[in-house]
Amino acid sequence: MSLKTHIATNAVSLFARNGIKHVSMDDVARKANVSKRTLYDFFKDKEALLIEVLKEIRKPFTEYFLASEKRPGTALEVILLLNERMVENPTLLCDDFFEDVKRFPEALKVLLEGKQLFLKKLVELLKRGEKERVFMSDINYDIISLLAQKQMQSPDMSDVFAKYTHEEVHNTLFFIFLRGICTDTGRDILDRFVVKKRFRDMSGNKFN
Repeated sequence: MSLKTHIATNAVSLFARNGIKHVSMDDVARKANVSKRTLYDFFKDKEALLIEVLKEIRKPFTEYFLASEKRPGTALEVILLLNERMVENPTLLCDDFFEDVKRFPEALKVLLEGKQLFLKKLVELLKRGEKERVFMSDINYDIISLLAQKQMQSPDMSDVFAKYTHEEVHNTLFFIFLRGICTDTGRDILDRFVVKKRFRDMSGNKFN
């Protein structure tokens, strides 16, 4: 791991826990165990650091999508496992993070570009699932993509769901959406996954 990546990786955990506004460059230097001068050798300002952080966040999902093309199983199973990774990654579900990034236009642009790439891959999986007959064939998945893009650009709705956790809101909408587009075969897979997840959550055990 390069020193630049080491710094960005340490910054990820700080931003995930505290948001962006409450993390200083001094905090990042201390966390990464480097001097502030070294930090500024790699990143001219906080936005430059944030851009690198967003690229680091994107890496595991890019790798996951690439691996999923060779992985056995249906597109539905790939999406379900991907969702688990997203929920387990607090950076992607931190309200303060998303709110704070709006103050950094270049970083926001990188974030939105990442979302667009993610959405493109997700639509590819939906169309793959249609061929595998786990998703219904009479749905225009390009329209779903356009709706998702519109939602990305909509005003923040965090106040509407203030009494619920981000995870509760995400999982409710996610599973309603999946159940709505699944065929009978897809619903069987989804139901088995939900049962396994409940058992794992109750027992505290991981399953493969």
